[in-house]
Amino acid sequence: MNDPLAQFGLKGRVAVVTGASEGIGRGLALGLAAAGADVVVTARREAALEELRAEIAQTGRRAGACAVDVSRVGDIRRLKDFVVERFGRADILVNAAGFTVTKPAWDMQEDEWDRMLDVGFKGLFFSCQIIGGLMRARGYGKIINLSSTFSRSIIKGRAVYGGIKAGVSHLTEALALEWAADGIRVNALAPTAVATPSRAELLSGASLERIVSRIPLGRVAVPDDLVGATIYLASQASDFVTGHTLFVDGGWVAGS
Repeated sequence: MNDPLAQFGLKGRVAVVTGASEGIGRGLALGLAAAGADVVVTARREAALEELRAEIAQTGRRAGACAVDVSRVGDIRRLKDFVVERFGRADILVNAAGFTVTKPAWDMQEDEWDRMLDVGFKGLFFSCQIIGGLMRARGYGKIINLSSTFSRSIIKGRAVYGGIKAGVSHLTEALALEWAADGIRVNALAPTAVATPSRAELLSGASLERIVSRIPLGRVAVPDDLVGATIYLASQASDFVTGHTLFVDGGWVAGS
């Protein structure tokens, strides 16, 4: 191999990122663009998506923004039509959309349960199926699902979220098994707590101290910590990797 780093490049690839309006999804969309990919960003907030689309376009990459709610299968089908019309194909799918409620299991309400499951599991599955169908038609693709350290090691108040993320990692294995013959690699990325605007209240004070005390590297993550792993899983460098959950967690799981 003349240039081993060349296999990490994403030039000419089309990536679709759900949950891209803020936090992890936004950071990963920018990271994929920096690695050379053209990027379709999607979430519910149209204004935030348009800002991100413009920022990606300034890097010289093609960018598209499509406002959808992944809990609605019809919206995901509309996203697929948008991708085909504007970009012709999808090579990479990053399922970063999520919704979480942090509270004791005794206090969880049905509407909270439904929203968490509809976005974080149902929406993820049908995004894999519908956008993955574009990859199946071409015989190649990379799907990256956002799991969590809570799929393996939990804290109080995250019972439902942890159960969903454990399901995401297991579903990732199942889809990898079924879709290998179609050339689709399906992997999951499992971060520890990530400092994003939506987690500012949770990651503060005594709560932050408790979480950091369980991370051997001594800090929570930031979205940029996940970019390298995402580029790896999205690129040719990981062509012989499928059905894997990659923990980017500062040692949380090892320390637990």
